[in-house]
Amino acid sequence: MKFKELISLIKSDLSRFEQTFALRGQQYSKRRVLWESLLFKAGFQAVLMYRISHWLFLKRRVYLAWFLVRLNLALTGAEIEFNAHIGSRLFIAHPSGIVIGRGTVIGSGVTIFHGVSFIVKSWHPDEIKKFPRAGDNCFFFANSIIIGDITIGNNCVIAAHAVITSNMEDGSLAVGMPATIYPKKGKDLIDQWSSNIIDRIES
Repeated sequence: MKFKELISLIKSDLSRFEQTFALRGQQYSKRRVLWESLLFKAGFQAVLMYRISHWLFLKRRVYLAWFLVRLNLALTGAEIEFNAHIGSRLFIAHPSGIVIGRGTVIGSGVTIFHGVSFIVKSWHPDEIKKFPRAGDNCFFFANSIIIGDITIGNNCVIAAHAVITSNMEDGSLAVGMPATIYPKKGKDLIDQWSSNIIDRIES
């Protein structure tokens, strides 16, 4: 990954934080969002340190990448491994207690709340390297847990405290522990939220 690509990813992440200003009806400029996010928004700080650590990892600066992962955990409470693969426009609302294990693959436009974990199923040699995969535009609410070698499709919603141990089709909603999967209901919720977001931004 080139440095320009890293900057482009960070800008895409920042655009999600700009959206929150608009949703709250706050006056903002790109400069205000940038400085407030850098100095005070733990969610953006967690995303930023992950981006830089992943870039360092790709440049084979593993110890520097590892140091940033530890620093991220100490400062924000999020443990996002440098060799996880996460797409653009990542939004972390509250980073405390987030665990994203090495080998996890997450798509673009994903929203993650506090306490969410992407982890392996067990310590068995056949399972220890098998991490979850998630698609684009998914929402992972507080303390949900995604376990093992499973795939979550695009436009899925994982409710608070849901425990996911099986694949989810595009647009599904997961609720409960263990989770019950409701096809298409996740996409319906996201469409409702998106409509409200557009109305707020345009008003």
